[in-house]
Order: sequence, then C-alpha cells, then structure tokens
Amino acid sequence: MDVTAPRVSERRVHIVPLGHERDRIVEPLRRHRADVVYLLADAPDRPGERGAVDFDVDFDDPGATRVDPNALTDYQRDAWETLDEFAEVRALPVELADVYDVLGVTTTVAARHGAGDGSGSGRGGHTTVHDSDRNGHGGNRTGRDRLFANVSTGPRVAAVGVAMACMIVGARPYSVEPETHHHDVREEPLTAGVERTVDLPLYPMDAPTHDQVAVLGRLYERSNEDRTTDKWNLIEWARGRELAFLKEAGESRTAKYRALETRVLDPLRDRGYVELEPVGRSDTVHLTGIGRRVFFAFQHKLDE
Repeated sequence: MDVTAPRVSERRVHIVPLGHERDRIVEPLRRHRADVVYLLADAPDRPGERGAVDFDVDFDDPGATRVDPNALTDYQRDAWETLDEFAEVRALPVELADVYDVLGVTTTVAARHGAGDGSGSGRGGHTTVHDSDRNGHGGNRTGRDRLFANVSTGPRVAAVGVAMACMIVGARPYSVEPETHHHDVREEPLTAGVERTVDLPLYPMDAPTHDQVAVLGRLYERSNEDRTTDKWNLIEWARGRELAFLKEAGESRTAKYRALETRVLDPLRDRGYVELEPVGRSDTVHLTGIGRRVFFAFQHKLDE
C-alpha cells in the first residue's frame, strides 16, 4: 500500500467488502489513517441495477443506505462502529456473491472520485475529486484523493471483482494477511461442500509490448551491473538489436529520441515500471521494483 503522506488537499479513500472479518477490515484503515471508507455490505436482494450506487443518501442513516445493521454479525457491527470513530464511513448495499455487482459498484465509486478519467497518475490511485460531503449532499470539491481497495475481507468472488475494478480504473488493491486463524488449516479444510460455481468476466489487460519488455530487460541487466542507463544508451542498444520502434523512427537523432519516448518510455513510466531522473542534458532511466516484476512476468515475449 502507498503509505506516503498525502498533500493537504488529498484524502485516503478505501473500498472494503464487509465480509466475515473484523481486524482485517479495521486495522489497515486505522494504521494508514483512512479518511473515507466505502463498506460493501452484502445485500443479495437489494433493489436497483447491479453496479448502481446512490451517492445522495444520508450515509449517517443506515436506513437510508438500505444496509440493515441488524442483519450483520456483532463483530461486523463492531467493525463499522469502530471505523466511524476515525473515518467517514459510507455503507453500500452490494451482492458480494455477484462479481458484476462488486465490479460495477467499485468502478462507480472510483469514477465518483475521478479514477480512470485521465486526471490521476494511475499509480497509487491518485485521483481528482468530484465528491459529496459527509451528509450525502451533492457538490464538487477541488482536490485529489488516493483510492485503495481491500481484496482480503469478502468472499473470493468479491475479491476478484474488486481486484479487476482496481486494474481497470487504476486504483491500488491491497491484501491483508491475518496474524492467526481460528482453526488450523493444516488439519481442517477452510470450507466444506460446494453450493455452485460462478463464471467470472474476462477483461483484456494491456501487456507491455515486445520492445517495452526488451527495454525493461536491458534496464534489469544494467541495474544488476550497478550501471546507469540514459536514453541514448537505450537507443544505441536498441539499434543493435533492431527493435521495431527504431526501424520506423527515421534517421535523425531527434526522431529516435521521440520514438523511444512515445513508444517505450512514456507507457512504461505511466504504469510505474520505470522512473526518469534528469541528469545534465539527458535523463537517467531507472527500473522500479514493479518494473522488475513485470519483466519477469513477460520476458517470454522476447522468445516470440
């Protein structure tokens, strides 16, 4: 999770399924000082279209939100009440066993906070905000939020829906490992029986291109040798390997720089895979930790 201190105008906004958990819901939000928490409460028979969210209700009135506290367990109510002591809590009715409902509600909340509209960086869920106040009255607020989502606290289908929504809109998912379990999973299975199977939606994800993976690999090699790499070094290296982005660039030095930036470095930087450090008249290109893992995941493209 991104734990850097927010700017004055930023808020930390979290989306959290209210599953059969207490500590894994509350403690990460307390430790990382959440400002706004959307609790996704299970409501299999809720009215309205799947994925729809009513932002105009009074979130301080559970009756208005259509989330019935009496239908919750004691520890779920305790989690809600504890969160309300340090964060603004907005309970939303969601059918947690319906991946499309979870996906739709999460992306709708993200859109409310500006995620995926091109205003955020796509890294760490930075978003421009068009939000309502605590009592649900509509209105715009100038500022930026950071959007996060807990994938640990609901059923597996809900975790998939939340995680997919994060990938689609550029929010930051996080997982919370429990300190203890109530029974030893080495001795007993976690569940028993099968009620049904559920087909999950398929969404195409943008994988890095062959050239982008090749550049990530070059940066990985150079970092292992403790050597810096600038843009011209990458261009010279790419020319020796006849990478496609240079073949279409033309012969001028300016055209080669532009091709490297637009076809390779800009997409990698936008996704957080590389960072650029100005040094003199050039930029040193650094591989990030995420970029290293992405290279490992997609290095098979270099054999295609």
